Amino acid sequence: MIRVIQSHQRGQFPREIDAMHRIRKKVFHDRLGWDVSIIRDWEVDGFDALDCVYLICVDDEERILGSIRLLPTIGCNMLNDVFPELLPDGARVESPLIWESSRFSIDPDADVELTRNRLSRPTAELILGMNELGRELGLSHIVTVYDAFIARVLRRADCRGEPISSPIRIGKTIAFAALFEIGDEMEAALRKASGITGPVLEAGRQMARSDAA
Repeated sequence: MIRVIQSHQRGQFPREIDAMHRIRKKVFHDRLGWDVSIIRDWEVDGFDALDCVYLICVDDEERILGSIRLLPTIGCNMLNDVFPELLPDGARVESPLIWESSRFSIDPDADVELTRNRLSRPTAELILGMNELGRELGLSHIVTVYDAFIARVLRRADCRGEPISSPIRIGKTIAFAALFEIGDEMEAALRKASGITGPVLEAGRQMARSDAA
């Protein structure tokens, strides 16, 4: 199940937010060795202070398994403001219909279920959750910057994006940037790859539509 938490709701979900930042530290700092900002046991950056939305993967026992952060591309975001070298000719991706996903992370210590394509169920749920939420908000695309490991995950999920530019090396990482269209095609591919049939977003949510603009 995917729990949707808007930035102004962080105080209402302290357990989820704490677990999310701790998992991000384990993934990006401890495991991948990225040069990220660490505050105690949290990985946190300036984009967490913006008007973002978190998708948190929660299992039936309320354990936090992973998360993705979403940001509108109108305003500051990682692709435009941290990785502009991935944009051709100095262009910016800016549209109220396009949001950016970042900080995708699955708890490396969690015992997670693998789907028929050896895709972790939390991974499949998070990507399906992005598509479901995107459809609710009337988005056309999700844009994201990702590395070679995530590229392999996306191939297993049969999740095909439109490259924005050729992959480039940034530090020790080969970085990709691509647009992923929200809609039936992405959903069908993910459901076939994962075997997940029902909706993944938690019921009873109240998403402020104004945050999509």
